[in-house]
Amino acid sequence: MTVFAVVTVATEIEGRFTAVRFEKAFTSARKAELYVKDLAKTWRENVPMPHGNIDCMCERGVHELQVDEDDSVQ
Repeated sequence: MTVFAVVTVATEIEGRFTAVRFEKAFTSARKAELYVKDLAKTWRENVPMPHGNIDCMCERGVHELQVDEDDSVQ
């Protein structure tokens, strides 16, 4: 089965921190595109961490994934 996941990647502006967040998934590419249509594609955000906020650039997009529907264990 093919699913279309809305994914955000946050990269620290002055460092090496990278975070990936899967926001939502759809079985229809059109529905995924409609979901992200009015959302920001890139933005700057402070990501809260235990030792303080990390200044990041974020990017959002739709990614196609293949899901294995076979539940049997081999």
